[in-house]
Amino acid sequence: MVPVRALVYSRVSTDAQERDGTSLDTQQRACVEYAESQGMLVVERIRDTASGYSLDRPGMEQIRQLLRQGVVDVVVCYAVDRLSRNQNHIGVLFDAAEQADVRLEFVTEKFEDTAIGRFILAARAFIGEVEREKIAERTMRGKAKRARSGRLPQGTGKGIYGYRYSHETGKREMDNTQATIVQRIFERFCDGEGCSKIASALNRDDVAAFAGGWWHPLTIRRMLLNETYTGRTTYRRTRAELTRNGPGSKRQRRVEPRPESEWIDVPGATPPIVSRALFAKAQTILHDPSRRLLGRPTRRYHLRGHLRCLICGTPMVGQTLAKGRYSYYRCRHSYAGNFEVTCKSKYVSVEPLERAVLVQIAQLLSDPQRIIEEARQLNERGFDTAQSEGVEQELNQTAEQQRRLVDLYVKNLVPENVLRTKGEELNQQRVRLEAKYRAIEGSRPNTIDLEALRLRLPEIAARLHRWVMEVAEDDMELVLAALQVQVFASREEIQIEGSVPVIVPQEEDLVTIVQTSACSPVGTYSGQARIALEV
Repeated sequence: MVPVRALVYSRVSTDAQERDGTSLDTQQRACVEYAESQGMLVVERIRDTASGYSLDRPGMEQIRQLLRQGVVDVVVCYAVDRLSRNQNHIGVLFDAAEQADVRLEFVTEKFEDTAIGRFILAARAFIGEVEREKIAERTMRGKAKRARSGRLPQGTGKGIYGYRYSHETGKREMDNTQATIVQRIFERFCDGEGCSKIASALNRDDVAAFAGGWWHPLTIRRMLLNETYTGRTTYRRTRAELTRNGPGSKRQRRVEPRPESEWIDVPGATPPIVSRALFAKAQTILHDPSRRLLGRPTRRYHLRGHLRCLICGTPMVGQTLAKGRYSYYRCRHSYAGNFEVTCKSKYVSVEPLERAVLVQIAQLLSDPQRIIEEARQLNERGFDTAQSEGVEQELNQTAEQQRRLVDLYVKNLVPENVLRTKGEELNQQRVRLEAKYRAIEGSRPNTIDLEALRLRLPEIAARLHRWVMEVAEDDMELVLAALQVQVFASREEIQIEGSVPVIVPQEEDLVTIVQTSACSPVGTYSGQARIALEV
């Protein structure tokens, strides 16, 4: 396991204390013992003899330099007042550590649990929020002023297809070659061609999309909805907000429309490519209620999300023919839509495939010995510890090189530019090795207790077998999710993979059991079934 790199910082205020050495030695020894008790590797020790009311100290400058170089993970100090006696300075140091992704830890106190700690953390959050709001308000005011003057508020970015941005004027200029394609898209759509057909034609004609890749139906649709092509440029149509779905969840960016009263037209910022009449005709077609119904499933496809093509591995989707009389699953690449045909797989009838999947799941559950045998083989596969140990050794060597580099810099044996260049190189190497180590360790299989499995599995499998055989059509998706089923299918053959829970509380309802156990990584193992499918 990669050790956490710790930097120990000690400070005294007077020369007398420094000459005596007792206070510095005591602090440093306590910090080192604390770091080692937490499994950390002490890579540097820094001492200061200066007032705690100033950040202008040699040792503090070294710390901030090392934080910028990314050569430590934790700064350990004896107490908060050894770091600084100024609350604002502590806030500054915490910000610097946070930006470098480094923790500050103290031997004698947990910072957040002290009165000063709670105050500073709250003050930092408040000051940071106020400053962000002030910056955002100034930025928005400047953009609005720029928009009203006839210049684009966003002076950078890729822009949109059909135009290029002029830095001199702050406006868009027409790209004649791309503008011809935009006109073609609108005209063909209004003449009755669909987005998919238009995209396919552009790809066949080797017309490069905006980013140089393929055209997609969604790209065509978004262009048809973009009023900018009529020459109208509007600022502040939408508002971006960061929201959380629940406590502890990550913040997600969500775009919400603004009231039309908040919109700002940017006069003369964009030359028109299509007429307003042509644009209006395209909107009428796009928003036709009968058009919205096209492409919607006419039945439930229970294997949706669990089914992939056995030939190319692409997800399979539902397809009906003859006005809904016949239902099939097909590979997404089995016909020429936007792209040329890439898969030769044939359509698979829905009902025989879904019925075969349920039958095979039931047969697998009726044969616990087959599952136990696979679990035994999984245990015997073992794990190549040599590769893991080799990467761990490289990580330790990299950490040692970083420690030596820091030591040379502190002793003024290497200049700052060498520290910066070599430190960044070693840090990138460490990040790569850590990612490799995590990937190797993540592939380490969990050992299954075969004796416990033999005792428990028959009853569990029998209960699950009864549930699968008695399942109603509406509950088929629940079965697939509970058993983590993944199906690979072609017209001639299917392959089924899944997991069966091996720990099932007796007092729970069966449906609740399988729903809960499917979400748990504990007590599951995989099984496969391969059969010929007659359709």
